[in-house]
Amino acid sequence: MKTKYFTVFIYLLPSLIFLGIFTYYPIFDAFRLSLYKADPFTRPPVFQWFQNYIDFFHNPTFWEVITNNIVFAVATIFPTMILALVFAILINEIKYKSFFRLSLFYPLLIPYAAAAMVWVFMYDPSLGPINKFLSIFGVPEIGWLGDRRYSLWAIIIMTIWKNVGYYMLIYLAGLQNIPKELYDAAKTDGATWLQQHLNVTVPLIGPSTLFIFVVSIIQSFKVFTQIYLMTEGGPGYSSNVLIYYTYEYAFKFWQLGNASALTSIMILVLLFLVLIVFGIFGRRITYQVG
Repeated sequence: MKTKYFTVFIYLLPSLIFLGIFTYYPIFDAFRLSLYKADPFTRPPVFQWFQNYIDFFHNPTFWEVITNNIVFAVATIFPTMILALVFAILINEIKYKSFFRLSLFYPLLIPYAAAAMVWVFMYDPSLGPINKFLSIFGVPEIGWLGDRRYSLWAIIIMTIWKNVGYYMLIYLAGLQNIPKELYDAAKTDGATWLQQHLNVTVPLIGPSTLFIFVVSIIQSFKVFTQIYLMTEGGPGYSSNVLIYYTYEYAFKFWQLGNASALTSIMILVLLFLVLIVFGIFGRRITYQVG
């Protein structure tokens, strides 16, 4: 038995070393640096305990950014999951599955830089097809990326479009594990199409839902590329989120201590949210049939 565990440890050792060097050490070092006033013009860094954190907690811009991130997370996670599940169910029941799978998955294959440029054109107030379509119904011209009221929502719509195909494929894989006999039994009991999926599909697709939910939470706090390319966090801070705010402190303001504090806050928030999700839903998930 000891030999077995030792063999397993030897196989895991390269991965553990890699994680230690490139994941855990940077996290620890970021927390250490967050306790300093550190920038290229201060030599050496000045130790100041938790002053960087205190400054952020008293900074209205920080709370605006946090609010933006929460809105972004809620407005992308739940619509994307619902759309992905609906698309997966519909595609699973129709012919030409491959065509529709590829059509919905294709946006994920487009590099973010190219996708961002496409959506910048679509959001153009004068030439964009979105405003031209809305004008048919008498909607006045909207500055999607240049208006504080709409800039974050423009990013949200683009992100949903980009991610829904990936989550749909995960749900499709999960649907293959549900025995057809359960749907036949539900039909025999007089269940409608909607009732079949609410009472059979939704509970048994739980593992896929949990995985997608956790990944979506993490991704919603890592959103950077589309914001950098489409709005740069503006106008003002209306579309700024935590990771982009961290980037600004690190590479625009060169306040490395503040950037490390923001990184530590983000890691703690993500850890807390993921633990909450697993704590609440992990034990309620149905992992197998029968």
